[in-house]
Amino acid sequence: MTMLFPTTREITHVVRNRAVDPTRFIGRSFCPIREVYSAEIEFDVIEASSGMTPAHNLGSDPKLAKLAGMRTKKVGTGYWKETKRIDEKELLYARAAGSYNERAGRMLVLEKSLQLDDRLETRIEWLTWQPLVNGKVQIDENGVKYTVPYDIPSKNAPTPTKKWNDPTADILGDLNKYILLFRGTGAKPTKAYFNYTVAGYLAANNGIKELLKNTTYSAFLSATNISSAMKLFYPDIDFVIYDEGYVDASGNFNSFIPDTKFILVGQGQPGEDMMDFGTTISLHNGGLDKPQPGKFSIVEDKSEAEKNPFVDITVGIYGLPRLYHPNWVVSANVG
Repeated sequence: MTMLFPTTREITHVVRNRAVDPTRFIGRSFCPIREVYSAEIEFDVIEASSGMTPAHNLGSDPKLAKLAGMRTKKVGTGYWKETKRIDEKELLYARAAGSYNERAGRMLVLEKSLQLDDRLETRIEWLTWQPLVNGKVQIDENGVKYTVPYDIPSKNAPTPTKKWNDPTADILGDLNKYILLFRGTGAKPTKAYFNYTVAGYLAANNGIKELLKNTTYSAFLSATNISSAMKLFYPDIDFVIYDEGYVDASGNFNSFIPDTKFILVGQGQPGEDMMDFGTTISLHNGGLDKPQPGKFSIVEDKSEAEKNPFVDITVGIYGLPRLYHPNWVVSANVG
């Protein structure tokens, strides 16, 4: 009797509607996924408004204004997908509870699909942070090689006089300079992102400890509570410790935010996004007649027709980040 596996439609529904854990991957909070109904990505890099309305003589023609503009950036798209093959041995285990165990087969396909979706979400999160960390997305893997620059101003990638792992570094002085970089950009700095290593540098800093000696933090200051302590100095900025990452094929852990980086981002007018992830159309969504953007999945069932039975599950997405306001990002090289 044929074992019925979930269909492509069923698995696609699962991966497209699966919620991302905001405590694990926080990139979605400032970089939402948005659909782009084209094969490539074009977006406008928006300049900050400048100047002000001049004085006017009655009876004369108003002075023609030169307003801040925008430039269109074309970045193409990125293709991200992989396949998990459930081979004959795994299929036999799915039948282990009896000669016909449809539930076991369905659960096996769903489990592998969710694992693939975890890997895809990890890739989307990595892509989200690359423009902020490195000012570019640079790919050189699996025979694919390209670079997408995001035009973050060079002054927005400062290096302090003393690296922050030195307890005598003037961290608060450096932060004050980074905050001034937001002048004239149309945004105010609202979030600072760094990992636990950099949090440890903040907690061990002589200047910070000296200023906190008469506060509740005088008895104990560490990477675990430095975020709330920093709010005493900068109440309008949220200091976010983000230590998530991924384990590569060699077994090495890679943080989305490296130990060398302190990232400060701004917020403009309400509802104005700094960036998003543009997902482009795929033939796997809607077919040749009506390709759609977004996540997709393919389930290919060859469990009965082949001499070496298998079921292939493919999960993926096409797209890349779009950074509309590169001058709302300060990516400091502090380590």
